[in-house]
Amino acid sequence: MECLGDYHIEVLNNDVEVTKQVRALSTDLLRPRYHVTYIITSEELKTVRVRYVCGGEMGERELTLSRTLRFVVELLR
Repeated sequence: MECLGDYHIEVLNNDVEVTKQVRALSTDLLRPRYHVTYIITSEELKTVRVRYVCGGEMGERELTLSRTLRFVVELLR
């Protein structure tokens, strides 16, 4: 998913762990670019509901955790 502007991600399940990793892609002070990765992990297989706002787009998705019990959401801003 690529966001042109602000973003917000909310995981609606309480029994999962969310890790956020941010990497700078440019050093431009006026228009910085970042690569943001959210890693969602759980102790068991499950479907996780995620609500997001990305630029002007808004929605809700259901993500199924894989056999490694995690799902990766990557954003480029």
